[in-house]
Amino acid sequence: MKFKSITIAAFVMLVLCVSQTHAQSDRTFVSTAGIDSATCGSFNSPCRSFNVALPNTNDGGIVTALDSGLYDSFGIGIFISVTLTAAPGVHAELPGIIVNTTTTNTVVLRNLYVSKQNSGPSEGIKITGVGAVHIENRVVDRFSTGISFALNNSAQAFINNTVVRNCVADGITFFTNTGIIKASIENSRFENNGFTAGVGNGLNVSKRSKVTVRQSSANGNGAAGFTVSDGELNLENCEASNNKDGVVASGGESGVGNALVSNTIVTHNSQFGFRQIGMSVFNSRGNNTVRKNGTNTSGPITVISGT
Repeated sequence: MKFKSITIAAFVMLVLCVSQTHAQSDRTFVSTAGIDSATCGSFNSPCRSFNVALPNTNDGGIVTALDSGLYDSFGIGIFISVTLTAAPGVHAELPGIIVNTTTTNTVVLRNLYVSKQNSGPSEGIKITGVGAVHIENRVVDRFSTGISFALNNSAQAFINNTVVRNCVADGITFFTNTGIIKASIENSRFENNGFTAGVGNGLNVSKRSKVTVRQSSANGNGAAGFTVSDGELNLENCEASNNKDGVVASGGESGVGNALVSNTIVTHNSQFGFRQIGMSVFNSRGNNTVRKNGTNTSGPITVISGT
């Protein structure tokens, strides 16, 4: 996916300009009443935008939104270890985030609302380089893809209390060309993704990833609620309902998908509940509820014990 050309130029120019500013503080602040400058960022003199506050923040620091409103115009670029957050009760809305750091960096994204804007990027949170990322208490709404891991390295991801909805394609996708992405997702929802083309999944384990999902749901997605085509997908205490397919294990670009599902409700999916394709492996603990789907199971589903 690409920005509009004017968006790219403006975004790159902004990042190049502000990146020349020396980092100044472990804690910086942004406000809708703030003013961007080379020295902004203190509580009494906040910046207006995250892209200006970030270069004024030391590596490993925190940038906090003080009041509600829409911040930045072209998406936020993160190139250091940092936490982006909002004060309690604040609705800080962002047009998109690109995380492009090194494998030694950790990024925390907390208490923020990411929604598609005409001038913003097409993907809500795009992660092209990171060591570890924590995504907590967020809403990601109306992008082509909600959260996209597109890496060339191993990484860890921790996603908690996050809603990804109304995206044209996948709600979240995990992909790396080398290494392994190890991800843990809890208390999250993937809703109404793939609604335009009818091919988007709630959660897609696409390449070289091991993803564990607990107490989360995928509802109303155009293709599968949860799918794995290259790597491992473990579901526990989850729900997949009103999708085309509930949970799918299939073959990927260079491997096969392995799914393990336990204590999960899979119901009212229009095509299949559990679906195994090709050489993939689909294991069920036998304590799942799979009923009232178009067809409850397709392909060999292996029932296993808990040991």
